[in-house]
Amino acid sequence: VKDGHRVYIYAPGALHGGKVDLPDGRTVLSSNFGDDRWGNGTLLYHLEWTRPDVVITWLDPQGLIQYGWSEDPSFMWNPVDTWPIPQEEAAILGRAERIMVCSEWGRRVLDKQGIDSIYIPCGIDLKTYNINPVGRKRWREQLRPAISDDVFLIGSVGLNTGSPDRKAYGFEFDAIRIFAERHKDIRVYIHTNAEGDAGAINLYTLRKELGLEDVICFCRPLGPLGEGELYMRDMYNAFDVLLHCGIAEGFGLPLIEAQACGTPVVGNAATAMTELMSLLCYPCEPECDMIVATSSRVALPSVENIVDGLERAYADWKRCKVERAKVREPVLRFEQNAIYDQRWRPLLEDIPARIKLGGERKLALATGINKKEGFVHHDKEKFWPHIDVAHDLTVFPWPWEDSSWDFIEFSDCLEHMRVELVQVMNELWRITAPGGYVFIHTAEAGTWQLYTDPTHVQGFALNSFDYFDPSTRIGGVYSYSERKWTIRKRTTDESGLAFILQPNKESHAVPLPGLQKGVRDHEQAAPPPDQREPSGVV
Repeated sequence: VKDGHRVYIYAPGALHGGKVDLPDGRTVLSSNFGDDRWGNGTLLYHLEWTRPDVVITWLDPQGLIQYGWSEDPSFMWNPVDTWPIPQEEAAILGRAERIMVCSEWGRRVLDKQGIDSIYIPCGIDLKTYNINPVGRKRWREQLRPAISDDVFLIGSVGLNTGSPDRKAYGFEFDAIRIFAERHKDIRVYIHTNAEGDAGAINLYTLRKELGLEDVICFCRPLGPLGEGELYMRDMYNAFDVLLHCGIAEGFGLPLIEAQACGTPVVGNAATAMTELMSLLCYPCEPECDMIVATSSRVALPSVENIVDGLERAYADWKRCKVERAKVREPVLRFEQNAIYDQRWRPLLEDIPARIKLGGERKLALATGINKKEGFVHHDKEKFWPHIDVAHDLTVFPWPWEDSSWDFIEFSDCLEHMRVELVQVMNELWRITAPGGYVFIHTAEAGTWQLYTDPTHVQGFALNSFDYFDPSTRIGGVYSYSERKWTIRKRTTDESGLAFILQPNKESHAVPLPGLQKGVRDHEQAAPPPDQREPSGVV
């Protein structure tokens, strides 16, 4: 906002109906009643009236069904928390002009799957989350019964939802039970929705089953606003250690919030958490990994190792060895304003141009019965009156001049053609104008989409067109044609694969580095920041 950007915040999981104009100039947009938590049903409505320069998502990609289909550039900030990411998620990420991850661990996961990403961690307000002895004392005293200085207070912060238990509360409670049998001077405070939802464990029941009613207490029921920042700061200060056993974390914000308040962490050393725990924390090796419903892996914590981590933290507390100022130092790198200056500002100064799937000269290949307004229609034969040109596409050259089309739609035809893909791509390149686009929809290999129709003769994969884009890893090694392309988007839908490509001709700018394979773009070089209109960001 301070840089002059007009910012819209789309909050489908939090706000239904209307909008909220914030004092700082931001506007919070709602979803329709009945929409899903990703807001897929309401998204297009907001894109049409806001006309953003870029759409930035901060959600797990598996639910972003309608995102990335519009002409607006999409930046997907992906909290990678399992490995490998499912193919469905990889396909959705293929619609993004930029893919960001909030952990180096997540960047390595994507890299192994041939997907480039940009590391941008989450940030916090270090002026709010700081060491505050007065707040620590006040918060411990307000508990009932109050927590004296000679009690070792273990804290835990997380959302209790879904199955499997992502925050591993079952493992956490088992470790607490063992630890509490050894030490009577401990208490545990858990900041969560204890009853759980969406199949999660009811923690009240679990506490009773394990006989921990005198050890564990929960926060009061949280309303829609939760607790304020000062409450959370004092709470973190009040903890002697934060316990975090999550099996899959895209980042793990409570870990750095606690350390910013001088509180060390005992945590499951897995996923993004591995890089958030400093040398003054107590990382605990997982027991093993487990394959979940998405065919990805999560890391199950070791109860034995968690108990050992608590023992080490307890011993340091007993010996007064915890220096809270030193615990805070390693997380100073997560100061939110510095992260914006160093990572977000350069990204927002380099927003790609919109994809323009139009123009005056539009060609629909193999259109069949479908009539499209404003298009020249082609098919193999003139079976319908709207067909303007009849030609067998396996016969080269095609009956159009060089660079004669601004936009070509080529849907559900490639899979029928007994011809080399290289020949087809060369001919598409020839007839597409500089700066023009080609949309291809085709059948995916190994799926019902390929095998149901008896006239289908070949199927394709998400990476099949990488061979024609020299900015991809495959295209940088293999070259089957001098006629190169830039893949702007590649993804799947309910009936196959979809691609948007641009021919690399003289007026087409060199693709930018650092983008996901096959999504390295640019219709034209971005103008200097002082010549750009402020960006609307959803």
